[in-house]
Amino acid sequence: MSQATTRLAQLTQLSCKVFSNVYNPTCARTGNKIIRQRLIGSTLTSYNPKKLVHFRDIQALYPQLGLVNLEEKERLDEIARRKRRGKGAPKKGQGKRASNKKK
Repeated sequence: MSQATTRLAQLTQLSCKVFSNVYNPTCARTGNKIIRQRLIGSTLTSYNPKKLVHFRDIQALYPQLGLVNLEEKERLDEIARRKRRGKGAPKKGQGKRASNKKK
């Protein structure tokens, strides 16, 4: 009977060589299941979308062109219009909460 078990062990060892598996006769935990898995680093890095190029980036790269962001200019004009009408935001430290503390 022992000859059959040694023959079976040899066969297992040979099949491990053929199929490039690790020979583990004692069935000890080796972590090969984890090691054989494919790497996920590239999947993780491609999860987030690539960085988009914004107008302000181009403006910072080429200041000599004098590019003007029309949306930003329109926003600043709107703020100036509101301030002239008295509807603008108060200066820092002069809002409702600051006036309540002074009383």
